[in-house]
Amino acid sequence: MSHELDNKAGAAQHGELKPEYLRPKGMLFHFGIGRTQTYDLIASGKIKSVSLKKRGQRHGTRLICYDSVVRYLESLSNSKP
Repeated sequence: MSHELDNKAGAAQHGELKPEYLRPKGMLFHFGIGRTQTYDLIASGKIKSVSLKKRGQRHGTRLICYDSVVRYLESLSNSKP
């Protein structure tokens, strides 16, 4: 838990606050992951997201869990080639 607080404090010192959720466009800015790959990761269940929409509405607002993306990327770096 203290490590998580240290990360937030370090980010705040550098003017970079970590969001809890981001829009798909934010994936490119924060992680360098484009729209198509973002939706592929969501569809495969590798990262978590939610869609906010009202009943009967066709389109909603997609929000992606920042921490799930970090965990996914860490799992790639921890996996053996």
